[in-house]
Amino acid sequence: MEKYITNYKNFHETVVYDFKLGNGGIGDYLKFFMIILSDCVNNNKKFYNKINDLEIQKYIKLKYDVLNIRNEQISKLNNFIIRKPNQYYGKSHFNYKFNLDEIFIFDNKIKKNVKNILPNIPTNYISIHLRLGDRYLETDKKFVFVKNDERKFSENKLYKFIEENINKNIIFFCDNKQKKLKIKEKYKNILITNSKIGHTSLSNTTSKQFIDSITEFYILTNSQLIYAASKSGFSKLASKFKNVEYIEFIE
Repeated sequence: MEKYITNYKNFHETVVYDFKLGNGGIGDYLKFFMIILSDCVNNNKKFYNKINDLEIQKYIKLKYDVLNIRNEQISKLNNFIIRKPNQYYGKSHFNYKFNLDEIFIFDNKIKKNVKNILPNIPTNYISIHLRLGDRYLETDKKFVFVKNDERKFSENKLYKFIEENINKNIIFFCDNKQKKLKIKEKYKNILITNSKIGHTSLSNTTSKQFIDSITEFYILTNSQLIYAASKSGFSKLASKFKNVEYIEFIE
């Protein structure tokens, strides 16, 4: 990445990544960012990330400020194109040249918030992430775009994985509080956060929910292993920060 930044000023073509509220969650923001950045790196183009004052951009920052651009600066560019997430639906991939921690850093507010949602976090741990889907979000459904979104998973495989790793520190994450509590009741040694669950793509998500969601994502990035019990870009992109071992089981 440093080589790309060193040569950055010599590139003549420019691509601006424009991600707005409603385009997706944390995983979507980072996934499409990396797809477009990878294309720019491979083809010697300048990459810019348009600052849309999103909570995600506030707390998952770029290591290189030169890659940020505001709306009023775009009109001054020459030979540029704007790319939006919907232009890449169905084209997503996860084979990037860089680990994401070479590009992104977490704001200190996120790091400090860990103790608020998980006071006794162990030094070493593995993580389980279960995304049930927007259908199971505990929020006002009028704000949910895809009301029938439901992720398939195998409860038996989930239980089997927990029981096979029962001697390890396990943190369980889920987008549904009742499911988290059900798993905690069944397996007392499982750790869960007391975060306020919210989807970072929805307009009714509070600042507290944004911060807690990004904090959970940060905790995932520091796992020794991530077990994805269902398909989700949230856990997949978390594994890409430090190239954490990632196991995905889908029924």
